[in-house]
Amino acid sequence: MTDYQAVLKKLAPCGLDCSRCSSYREGEIKKLSAELLNALGNFEKVAARLAGFVPALKNYPEFKDVLIFFTQGSCSGCRAGGGQFPLCSARNCFKEKGVDFCFQCDEYPCERNKYDPELLARWRKMNDRMKEAGAGQFYEEQKGQPRY
Repeated sequence: MTDYQAVLKKLAPCGLDCSRCSSYREGEIKKLSAELLNALGNFEKVAARLAGFVPALKNYPEFKDVLIFFTQGSCSGCRAGGGQFPLCSARNCFKEKGVDFCFQCDEYPCERNKYDPELLARWRKMNDRMKEAGAGQFYEEQKGQPRY
């Protein structure tokens, strides 16, 4: 079982795993993207030469732009004052309510978040599972799954 304090460093108050977010400054996506960008070096020259034989390489400049974007993650996470999703009130609400996660609030589930229906369902599923199994168990269950 994962230590509760370690879970707090990984999971946002809404239940999303910050460490696997494309915007997180200490995240896996940022790290792996930087490694791939470094490993590719000056691949754009090779991509240009091979684009006639490998059609996907015609899009290499756009791919590289996306890869560079992923290397620039700068969010510190909601608990540290980051959190860049404007439709989420959990990033501030958890402090006001004195809880670590939404499910711990006496108003859960509330209407404060302006999530689209898909994200709302995901938020409920994550928090209901944490309420049932505990935050540590939930973290262990989801940490190997893709975030997106």
